[in-house]
Amino acid sequence: MDQYPIALRYLIRFLLLFSIIAALIITRQLLVPLFLSILFAYMLFPAAEKLETVGLPRIATNLLLIIGSFALAAGIIYGLTLLIISFTDSLPDIQSQIDRNITRFRWALGRTFGVTAEQLDSIMDSIKGSGEYISKLFIGSANTILTIGLIPVYTFLLLFYRNKFRTFVSMLVPEEEEGTVQNIIDQAAEVVPNYMKGLFIVFFLLVGLNTLGFYLIGVKYALLIGLIAAIFNLIPYLGTVIGYALATIFVLATQTPTLALGVVIQFFIIQFIENNILTPNITGSYVKINPLVTILSLIAGGMIWGLPGMFMVIPYLAILKIICENKESLQPIGYLLGTEGVEEHSLTFAGFKSKIDSKEEE
Repeated sequence: MDQYPIALRYLIRFLLLFSIIAALIITRQLLVPLFLSILFAYMLFPAAEKLETVGLPRIATNLLLIIGSFALAAGIIYGLTLLIISFTDSLPDIQSQIDRNITRFRWALGRTFGVTAEQLDSIMDSIKGSGEYISKLFIGSANTILTIGLIPVYTFLLLFYRNKFRTFVSMLVPEEEEGTVQNIIDQAAEVVPNYMKGLFIVFFLLVGLNTLGFYLIGVKYALLIGLIAAIFNLIPYLGTVIGYALATIFVLATQTPTLALGVVIQFFIIQFIENNILTPNITGSYVKINPLVTILSLIAGGMIWGLPGMFMVIPYLAILKIICENKESLQPIGYLLGTEGVEEHSLTFAGFKSKIDSKEEE
């Protein structure tokens, strides 16, 4: 390919990239449950391996883990459904409160800034248009949920045939590179399960912290709003902001601006706890992807596969980073994806503490 002009070579690469993206979008209904199942299989793999070492047959082990995991998920969904039903029963009262708050807001805005009712109506129409865009995003995700029944089947088969897949990979690669491939598989089998388990542990802790905080400051439906905010937190960086933005808008519309300010203050407290205590100590920063790449990847994942894409992109990015770090020709890409090289300039709690300690020693 080197005999072709450089412009033509890059054009072919861009066309190949766009073809891959188009294929991912077209095959979304097929690939989303499969890629989710791969992550769940990775998460269950350490437990499956331990159960097999004590003598349980592989079929029984896989069934036990999958049934238990999805029973837990079904319980969470059932609880969320009950909360939503309780919420919808109060919708008439909530709607009346929203109408009253909007009337007060229009009056206060007109008196303070001279904004006319027509101008405010135009702003509200723009907000409604944004709401329609957001609803389309959730509808697209709901279409993916229709295939949720395939995930247990895929997860079972991936765990059951894992040795076969390993042999298949060995057959594909040259013998001299088999050690590198084994190293990649071993690292992925350690990083991805630890990251996934840590992510869900942080999720459950944040449900408790969010709910407790909302309850203490007087937010109605504290458990439901706390759970929704924690669900969005499964999306790194952007998730907490999205979850608390929705909570702030809801409280502003249904209760008082003072209480909405309390939600904003709680956001900064929870963000500090999650970034400096929970995530570093529970997920252990296993993936070590730099924030710029993470945010760009989240946006790309959302554009291609919606919310499931935003959830899945980080673990797969971690696998890509492992591959790049173990392949000499791809190591520059692995370095670019990671956090190495900026440690002395990073704003971390540990770094801040070490600087204080060094000054005290002086």
